Amino acid sequence: SSHHIAPKQRKIDRNRHKTVNVLQSLENESNNNNNNDESNRYNKLRRCPSTPTIDYWQKKTPSLIFGVKGGDAGRMNWPRGVAYAQGTGDFLVCDSSNHRLQVFDGRGNFLKSIGVYGSEKGEFDSLAGVAVNRYGQFMVSDRYNHRIQIFDSSGKFIREFGGHGQTNGKFDNPWGLVVDSQGFIFVCDRDNHRIQIFQADGSYIGKFGGPGTSVGRFQHPTFVALNRQSQLLFVTDTDNHRIQVFDFDGSFQFAFGQEGYDEGHFKYPRGIVLDDQGFVVVADSGNNRIQVFYPDGHFLTMFGTRGSSEGQFRGPEGVAITGEGKLVVADRENHRIQVF
Repeated sequence: SSHHIAPKQRKIDRNRHKTVNVLQSLENESNNNNNNDESNRYNKLRRCPSTPTIDYWQKKTPSLIFGVKGGDAGRMNWPRGVAYAQGTGDFLVCDSSNHRLQVFDGRGNFLKSIGVYGSEKGEFDSLAGVAVNRYGQFMVSDRYNHRIQIFDSSGKFIREFGGHGQTNGKFDNPWGLVVDSQGFIFVCDRDNHRIQIFQADGSYIGKFGGPGTSVGRFQHPTFVALNRQSQLLFVTDTDNHRIQVFDFDGSFQFAFGQEGYDEGHFKYPRGIVLDDQGFVVVADSGNNRIQVFYPDGHFLTMFGTRGSSEGQFRGPEGVAITGEGKLVVADRENHRIQVF
C-alpha cells in the first residue's frame, strides 16, 4: 500500500556511530556487508508467519478488568505504561497521576505500590513507561523529573540516570522504554524527538532521530518495542501517526501507517508491543482501538471503539503481552487495565 515505506537501499555505515559498536557487535554480522543488508532483513520479515499463534480475532472481549479512578491502593489515575513480569506473572502499571508504580498479580489483585510524588530517589513526577529486564529489575521513565529510575524486583531503588536537557544522555519528557536481552535500554526521549540508547548501568551509548516528518525523524516518539529475532526496533512516531522501524544502530528500515481511521491508519498511536512471532500490537490511542499487524507492517485485524463498556477504550496507552499470550491494555481515561 502507498503508505508503506520500503527500506532505503543504502549500505549501513558501521562507523557512523563509533559509540554504538557494542550494539553492532550484537548483530554478529561480518564486516563485508553487501548493499542489500537492509532489504535482506526486510525480506526476511516479509517471509513472516501467515497465521499468528495468538488468536487476535477472539480478543474483542476482555477476560479481566481491574482498576477504577482514585488514589487508594489498587485504584488508578491515568495509567500509562504497562509491563508483564515474566518471572512472577505480575502486571506493572505506571499509575501516572498518582505518581506511583503499582504491582498486581495475574488475577488483577493489588500487591504493592512503589513511589510517591517527589524528586528524590524512588519518587516520581508523572511516570510514563516501565520495562523489566531478565533479572526482574524494572526501569521506570520518571517523566517530569526527566530521568530513568531502576529498581530491583522487590521495588528497592538501585540507580537513576538522565536529567533535564538536550545533550547526550539528558531527557525532555522520557516516555516508553524497552530492554533487550543484553540489558541495553532504549528510551523514547519524547520531547527531544529521538531515541537514546544506554547500557544497563545507565551510561550513554548513542541516539538517533531528531524532530521532523521525513523518514527517520520523529514528532514525539512515545513507545518502543523490540523484534528480538530480527533485532529491529519499532517506534510509535505519535504525532506523525506512523510506526517507524530501525535496526539496533538506528538505521531506518521501513515504516507503516498514516493519519486516518481506515484499517492500518492511526490517530496518535502510543503503546506498542511485539509477540514472540513478531506480530505487532499498537494502541491506536486517538481512534480508541487496538490494531494488530504482521511483522512486516501489513494490517491483520483490529478491535475496540470509544466508550467505557467492556472492550471499549478511552485513550488506550500502554500495551503488554503475557507469557500465555494475553494482551494487557492500559485504558488510560477509563482509569483501568483490560486484559484480553
